[in-house]
Amino acid sequence: MIKTDQIEILMATYNGASYLREQIDSILNQSDSGWHLTISDDCSTDDTSAIIDSYVGRHPEKIARYYSGQQFRNARDHFFHLMKQCDAKWMLFCDQDDTWYPDKIAKLKAVMREAERQYGVETPLLVFSDQMPTDAQLHPLAPSLMRYQKQYCGNFDYRSILFQNVVTGGAMGINQSLAKLGSKCIDTSRVIMHDWWLAVAAARFGKIIYLDESLGTYRQHEENEVGAKKVGSIHYILAKLSSIEEVINTIRQKKLQASVFHQTYAMVLTEEDCRFLHDFEKKHSGLLFYGKNGCFIHGWTRKTGFVLLG
Repeated sequence: MIKTDQIEILMATYNGASYLREQIDSILNQSDSGWHLTISDDCSTDDTSAIIDSYVGRHPEKIARYYSGQQFRNARDHFFHLMKQCDAKWMLFCDQDDTWYPDKIAKLKAVMREAERQYGVETPLLVFSDQMPTDAQLHPLAPSLMRYQKQYCGNFDYRSILFQNVVTGGAMGINQSLAKLGSKCIDTSRVIMHDWWLAVAAARFGKIIYLDESLGTYRQHEENEVGAKKVGSIHYILAKLSSIEEVINTIRQKKLQASVFHQTYAMVLTEEDCRFLHDFEKKHSGLLFYGKNGCFIHGWTRKTGFVLLG
């Protein structure tokens, strides 16, 4: 499917005609030309398919279309599938509605090479950068997604990431070692998102490297599957207080994801890991658990929610 001597960009599309041209053009305008783009469409009903074919026709040496022969109905499983098909040394994940700054690939490639030199090719590696959240017309909402969402970017402990992901899929790159490790997931239906899963796996079994610089936009519009959230704002806090059932459901999803992580990697986890995961998976983990592990939960609203509801 994919060449192994360059960075492979994996793009999963679905009804993305409104913004797809801008994203592909931003990739074609990269300062580093050592990349190949594979696009897979999930049975779009708009003009997405025609747009993809037009770019493949004009740039056959740089862009290819992949046909999976199935319908995924969500970005998570679509990207999991593409990752499993990819035999490239390094791969980047690409959303259909963002844009990349001209030096994104060059800067991420430099970080990837240094990480590989330092930790070795067998170490599962994930690198990611900051992004600039914008509105649908690419007007900036804030200079930094990480700061907009009050996400920590220091020591990446897998327990912290199980409580809250900080890695955005469209801003990350992984090596083949992490792709193989992440592909071992026994049940992707209990995983919240592919980027979340890969971040937990990299934090526990390899390394995560963060580049504190926005290398692209993170476009916000009505069709966002995830989207940026201004954590800590009055609007955000009131929204959480008015939707307790949604908060409870989110906590349950995190516990299910921890459970499948536990089951997938049980043979290589330590006893300490297994104790943590066993207690986290419980419907109500209890004050003792959160007292002991509160240092891994960032943000007082999130910590309060877990203590009271999980």
